[in-house]
Amino acid sequence: MTWAEQLAAYLGSRLPAADAVAVERVIPMNRGASNETVGLDLAVTCEGRVSTLPLVLRPQRASGVLAPYDVERQFQVMRCLGRSEVPVPPVAWFEPDASILGAPFYLMGRLEGRSLPLFTYGGPSPELAAVAAALAGVHAVDWRALGLNLLLPAGTDRDAPPAPIACDLDQWRRRAEHSGIGSRPELIALAHFLREAQPPDARHALIHGDPNPGNYLIRDGRVAGVLDWELTAIGDPRADLGFYAALLTLFAGAPPNTGRTELAEA
Repeated sequence: MTWAEQLAAYLGSRLPAADAVAVERVIPMNRGASNETVGLDLAVTCEGRVSTLPLVLRPQRASGVLAPYDVERQFQVMRCLGRSEVPVPPVAWFEPDASILGAPFYLMGRLEGRSLPLFTYGGPSPELAAVAAALAGVHAVDWRALGLNLLLPAGTDRDAPPAPIACDLDQWRRRAEHSGIGSRPELIALAHFLREAQPPDARHALIHGDPNPGNYLIRDGRVAGVLDWELTAIGDPRADLGFYAALLTLFAGAPPNTGRTELAEA
């Protein structure tokens, strides 16, 4: 039995009102740099009528550059943001049992749109302005009211969390420890430097984590969906702009000495 047949059989057993459930089409999606992503059309037959649901499957990877992965966390973040103005795909199903497909997974709605290149050049554009506005919307959400205190370090008081940089560094510390490099002196020194250099006006906000323009779906000149929430955290909004500047440094040549990028300007 293929994984698509296994998924259909599993969902059929969980949807007792359905007469039949089938995966009609599988659509490879190769843009995700870290987490695996597969598009599919799910056909659900009920009382003689067939409803076709365009979905995206995201299984949890066992290893990779951003391990440890946590698809349940991603699912919960998008579920919370579904009550906000941030355009996110609707989440449909989370399954923690790895025996179904070999790993925990979730299903979300498949949105139509066009993603921008990872790195944008050429000055201001309406599409980049739309991405910047969507990112500002992420930073502006009331994360406490949405229940996103789940992103705070374990044991943290939601009303008195650690400093923004400490909240953001918590996930990177866990990744470093998972990779066996948590005790590297240069990483310890870097964390100390970042805590000492935190701007005095830093504030706690929801940060996307990887706000490169490729994670925004554009339709009719507007952002129809913000994708890839695996690096989201509570931190200072400038962390998002710094992360994008770091991507430019690593993969496309160093940005200007000020660290500014076209996304930051937008």
